[in-house]
Amino acid sequence: MKFNNLVVKSAFLAASLAFASATIIASPAFAQSRGGGGGGGGGGGGGGNPNQTTTTPSAPAIGTTTTAPVAGGDSLTINLSDVTNTNTGNYPTVRITLSETATAGTIHVKVDVVPGPTGYIGDLRGVYFNIPGVSGVTLSQGAGSGGPITAATTTGNFSSFGNSADLQGSGATFTGGVEIGTQGIAGGDDFQTTSFNISAAGLTLSNFTAQTFGTRMMSVGNASNGRDLSSKTLGTSPSTVASGGGDTTGGGDTAGGGDTTGGGDDAQQVPEPLTIAGSLLAGGAMVLRRRNGKKVG
Repeated sequence: MKFNNLVVKSAFLAASLAFASATIIASPAFAQSRGGGGGGGGGGGGGGNPNQTTTTPSAPAIGTTTTAPVAGGDSLTINLSDVTNTNTGNYPTVRITLSETATAGTIHVKVDVVPGPTGYIGDLRGVYFNIPGVSGVTLSQGAGSGGPITAATTTGNFSSFGNSADLQGSGATFTGGVEIGTQGIAGGDDFQTTSFNISAAGLTLSNFTAQTFGTRMMSVGNASNGRDLSSKTLGTSPSTVASGGGDTTGGGDTAGGGDTTGGGDDAQQVPEPLTIAGSLLAGGAMVLRRRNGKKVG
């Protein structure tokens, strides 16, 4: 009888332990602690669900806005060229256009790859800018604007950017930038244009004058050479803002379609006909008076 009681108690204890173990393993806290081991920020090599997969985000990493440049508004244009390769005569260049918008404190940035003389193009991977002394900067992607922004920063820390988007070795430093798309051009991830907005309290185009800009392009080349090159480009913005879409630094007039600052004589007043006749009569009277004076003398 005692033996049977011992067997029953042992069986009950084993069942209780099994139930408790199953409850602990099924708890969310236990599952989270198991999944987090090996790597705080996403993964490290251990823990987690072995069937879970990580995919590259297809949506922009920042919000999207419809803010557009003001038609005929002020702008800055920066032309960038390769700084880390040799024999770059065929390489594409990049044009960055900064424009004012109708929203105070928001600047629209348009980036375009300009094909080289033999048709070389490149896949935009990163765009970098400088706005020193400006705080509270935010970024937003322009709607329908070409390449999607997959990473962004305004702190000067670009650790979240992929290696194929960096500008290491260019010798330049930046306060902000965006990563465009993903590495490679498969599946249509091949972008020659993008746009985004930079916003901050009181931000104007003047904050961007005389500053360094940069871009990174991968898959540089044309169809005949396989597009297996890469390019890091730099350029410096003008020291003055172009007013109303014109060039204020030289080469063209900026107001009213004419030159009002020099280059021609001041307008001369033309005397009225009666004034001319009066002057002639007065001159004739003086001559007659002199002649009469001589006769009297």
